[in-house]
Amino acid sequence: MTKKIFEWGKVQRLHLIGWAVFITLEIGLIGLSMGFFGKTLNYALHYILNIILFYSNAHLVLRKSFSKPKPWLRIILLMMVQIGLYIFFRSYLNYLLEGTHKGFSIPSIITNHKSFFQSLWRGLFFIVLSCFYFLFLRFKEERLKREHSERMEYLNELKNKEMQNELNVAKYEYLRAQINPHLLFNTLSFLYDSVRKFNEDAGKAVLNLADLMRFSLETKESPEEFPMLEEELHQIDNLISLNKIRKDKEQYINFDYSQKAKDFQFIPLVVITMVENMLKHGNLQRPQQPGLLRIKLENEVFVVHTTNLINTRIHNSGFNKGMENIEKRMQLAYGNKFTLNYGPRDSIYFDVTLCLQIN
Repeated sequence: MTKKIFEWGKVQRLHLIGWAVFITLEIGLIGLSMGFFGKTLNYALHYILNIILFYSNAHLVLRKSFSKPKPWLRIILLMMVQIGLYIFFRSYLNYLLEGTHKGFSIPSIITNHKSFFQSLWRGLFFIVLSCFYFLFLRFKEERLKREHSERMEYLNELKNKEMQNELNVAKYEYLRAQINPHLLFNTLSFLYDSVRKFNEDAGKAVLNLADLMRFSLETKESPEEFPMLEEELHQIDNLISLNKIRKDKEQYINFDYSQKAKDFQFIPLVVITMVENMLKHGNLQRPQQPGLLRIKLENEVFVVHTTNLINTRIHNSGFNKGMENIEKRMQLAYGNKFTLNYGPRDSIYFDVTLCLQIN
């Protein structure tokens, strides 16, 4: 309890110091001018009443009234009520402290002109003082709002400058990135011209690689510019050809898709990633158990399905990364309109199924 009072005192120390100075000066000056001082209890009770009037007028009457339309009539009426209550309680307090045997009544308050006008003056004094206090609070609030607004404006301006700097950096990186693919393609073209004179298959591999890299780097990814799936299927042929040369083995994959599916505009590099995972993690060297890529478009549902034998001789740690990449890119492109399921089947096959609801 003592700790809470101490904390409250720290917060309200300016008010406490202000009232202490005001009360001390007023009591001292009036007491010295009159030649005598009153009782401590009298001073305490009267100043408690004055302080209640001061803060109730500022925080209840003025603050509440200005938060509503047409405040002035409300303020005048409430101030009159405050003055009336203040005169009543001050007169009743004087009656109790004087200890007279005279009865206390409303008419007696008015007929005692000296006490009535003293109370009226004190009430008006503290109400006017309270109005200046309220104006100070409003000024302080407006200044804080203005400072906050200026600070937010400064932060927004700073943020805009940072965004502009990031945009400039991005533009620079974009322009620099445009140079790198051209350098790559020019190098691959040089290698193709040089290698095909000695080895036609190696030259064809370089050409397929250049075509595959150009597709992955230059294909647009906005929904309005998704390529037709047929373009990616062509690059899948290039990928399989390159994988055959790399492993020096035949890769058995059966394709099953219709012309309707080939003409479907679909986010690029998803199907090719699924096939790449088949080539990397699957066993595709058995002609009697080939891998399968099936694509169909029926009843407003686009489905891509792959299945392959599991290659038990390699570690499949990189497989989930490829699936996570597909899932993130599908989420960005299509939201929650798709499902992606994958996992082993019969302990020897691995299936991946991607379903997209078109409408």
